[in-house]
Amino acid sequence: MGKKKKKKNRGSRTHGRGTKHGRGAGERGGRGNAGLGKHKWKSLAKDDPDYFGPKGFTRPQKLIEEDEVINIYQVEEMLDQLIELGFASEQEIGYEVDLDEAGFDKLLSRGKPSKEMKIRVSNSSEKAEKKIEDAGGELELIDNPEK
Repeated sequence: MGKKKKKKNRGSRTHGRGTKHGRGAGERGGRGNAGLGKHKWKSLAKDDPDYFGPKGFTRPQKLIEEDEVINIYQVEEMLDQLIELGFASEQEIGYEVDLDEAGFDKLLSRGKPSKEMKIRVSNSSEKAEKKIEDAGGELELIDNPEK
């Protein structure tokens, strides 16, 4: 990089640039961002390292909805809390649990049910359904219009 001219040298024919040497963009190595990938690489790497390369796209977070999932063993661990909060009740045989009201979207199969449970939920895995029914319980899948 050459020196910047501090004075405009008005009244001078060449403004301190000599005869032909200061004409055009050749003295500057091109106009604007020309040569950023070639001879102006050092300044680019220092000033704007992300100039080249993929920028990607990130979906807006408010559009991304993940299912609130819960496993069978977690339902059994939380059973007392769910009863206190009014999302579950004790019946003559087993328990009745409304996971949809509790804010859960999907029941997964990890764990082994030790109690009979009638569970209401909007979605579940096939293995979870089989395990609940094998333990003498019932799984009621409901349509959730909000999803």
